[in-house]
Amino acid sequence: MENNEIEEKNKEKLMFDKNIQKLNDQVEENFKFAFYNLLEERISSNPPDYDWLIRLYGEIKLKLTQLLRDGSHLKKEINESMDLELFEQMIKNNAFSMDDFHKVIKYVFSKCKQLQSPGRDKETDQRLDDISELVNSGAAFGSVVPLFIRNANYCLDLIYKDIENVADVIKKTKN
Repeated sequence: MENNEIEEKNKEKLMFDKNIQKLNDQVEENFKFAFYNLLEERISSNPPDYDWLIRLYGEIKLKLTQLLRDGSHLKKEINESMDLELFEQMIKNNAFSMDDFHKVIKYVFSKCKQLQSPGRDKETDQRLDDISELVNSGAAFGSVVPLFIRNANYCLDLIYKDIENVADVIKKTKN
């Protein structure tokens, strides 16, 4: 094979890989869109189906607490403040106002800011502001929940990604 043929094959492989990545990104985006639409539909149904929200709220709590050592003050605080049983009782008995839910949202984002790199604060503030604007516009609970779940998980995933990146740098430095 000549060098030109090898270069051409490499270009073709690179284009193929880019197209596959684009396709994967589109599938992921469509999946997320469907997921959040279904979440909104279930919460907005009559009667509302809150089971999914309760599980997702529990996952957010778990993502926050897994970052912390057992027995740490902050882990205890999060466990007490994000009491899953109380959340479930309040949500299922319609004892949860939008103001109450907005306080929960603000708490989750304040913990994200406390645990993340300060360089991420502006983006986290913007994601909280997006939710707050929706709440303040009088949006329905079913519309606010998917945005909260999406934005909270986005911020938490970045915290985990940053930790992974730091661990990789440390590992490379030791080698």
